[in-house]
Amino acid sequence: MRTTFRITAAATTTLVATLALTACGSDSGSDAALSGDKPSASSPATAAPAPTAGDAAGSKGSDSGKGAGTGSGKHTGAPAKSTGKSTKKPSGGGGDTDAPCTGANVKLTATEVNRPVNHILLTVTNTGKTMCNAYDAPAVSFSNAQQSPIAVDKDTIPQAVVSLAPGASAYAMVRTLGEDDGSESYNTGQVVVYFRGKVGMESTGPSAYAKLSKSVAVVDSQAMATYWQSDLSSIEAW
Repeated sequence: MRTTFRITAAATTTLVATLALTACGSDSGSDAALSGDKPSASSPATAAPAPTAGDAAGSKGSDSGKGAGTGSGKHTGAPAKSTGKSTKKPSGGGGDTDAPCTGANVKLTATEVNRPVNHILLTVTNTGKTMCNAYDAPAVSFSNAQQSPIAVDKDTIPQAVVSLAPGASAYAMVRTLGEDDGSESYNTGQVVVYFRGKVGMESTGPSAYAKLSKSVAVVDSQAMATYWQSDLSSIEAW
């Protein structure tokens, strides 16, 4: 009896262990299915879906660095080849160029006229090889003591910018004396002209100097100049 009991107990112990292992294996498989863990090495792996043609092309363009996610594989942002020529035309009525007339490209002459009295005619002639523009009015000074150029008559503004082809001339009239107001005059035999630029009233480029045939009397506060003109007849009686 003692021997039989031991065998039975051992068998019982083996049966209990087998049932426990079976239950443990069943619980483990259930937990894996619920938790979404990766399948074991013995389980068949799920194959990844094959990429579509569009996905493959997009990936190729991205990896090559030539695309921008479009899948074309071609870079469309390359700058156009420069021809070295500008097609923009100058504006402001300057003809072929907007270059101002200055002492560097014109010759200045100053001539005292008989009528009207106390007037000087200024003439600038384009001595360059390209067109220049006589902008605005001449900034006229008669002496180094002048702190600013003489006044300008706004009523003489031309209808368009005066453009000078090589060899062409522009004109301006200068009054040296006005009505007697008791101001003291001085005599001078020279005229200095500064030139205006396209924008603003500042002078541009070198000035031009002209010598008069004889000295004239000047009162700076009474002196005045016209705008540059292409037609001398428009200011002859000014």
